[in-house]
Amino acid sequence: MRHRVLSAWGMAVVIAGCSAPVDPLAERAKSELAIANQESEGISIEEAIAKSKEEGASPESLHWIRGKIGSSKGDTFVAKSSEFLISEIPKGEHASSANHDPENCPFCRAREAKAPTVLVRLVGKDGKPFPRSAEKLLALKKGQHVLLRGQLEFDADLNYLNIEANGLQRLE
Repeated sequence: MRHRVLSAWGMAVVIAGCSAPVDPLAERAKSELAIANQESEGISIEEAIAKSKEEGASPESLHWIRGKIGSSKGDTFVAKSSEFLISEIPKGEHASSANHDPENCPFCRAREAKAPTVLVRLVGKDGKPFPRSAEKLLALKKGQHVLLRGQLEFDADLNYLNIEANGLQRLE
């Protein structure tokens, strides 16, 4: 009988030890950034810039933006902060065909070189960025399409758009 109790206890320890540890910061980020009721399909980065130029972006207005993680203008992810770069989602045959390689396509590379740089900063309910790479925090990958909800700031001189996002949803 004692042998069975020890065996059962040993199995419980082995099974409990096999589960992946829960990362509290990642769980908090997922919870706070989750978009429960999608109010919009989002607008493209080019549409967001045009809207910002026409109307100006007031700090309290929320915008919904679609984008593709990654840009040719720098490292995609910042190591110690939840900041990353996005670019316009390609259209037509350059979008996401299994036979299309955007890294080796001269049209995709030329379009990417001219595209505005977009910096996304994921912030929690406290308004502060999470202190870890979004790549590791949320398992984001270069090339994924995302919908972001947040506040915009456009710098026309640098052709640079900042999005302080308090919501994120993968589109793929």
